[in-house]
Amino acid sequence: MKRLLVCFTAALLTACGTTQINLADTCEGKPARSQCWMELQSHNGCYVWNAFLLDGMTASWEGSCSNQLAGGAGTLTFFWEDKAQVGTGSLVGGKSDGLWVLHHADGRVEDVTYANGKMSDR
Repeated sequence: MKRLLVCFTAALLTACGTTQINLADTCEGKPARSQCWMELQSHNGCYVWNAFLLDGMTASWEGSCSNQLAGGAGTLTFFWEDKAQVGTGSLVGGKSDGLWVLHHADGRVEDVTYANGKMSDR
């Protein structure tokens, strides 16, 4: 019943032109390596797409948030254990899009291009 209510609410809000994150698709309670919407610690009620969840992972966004989704140009940081990965680029609808500069936890720096949250060769 709860799932039906969440789906109905999401469908209703979408029909009204408001983006709504489906609670079933958030990272809360998901196992490592899941793909899910992660609530940002820096923006309560705002989400970013996490394509590879790790145990204890959190995220922070230095940029804007609208209709529950991080967007525009900014810096996204994923934290886990005592590590961090910092990326600078653009989010569209909460997902990485375009050229990003990633600073990996192991010190590597690389330029990566994304399309709708997935690495791309465009």
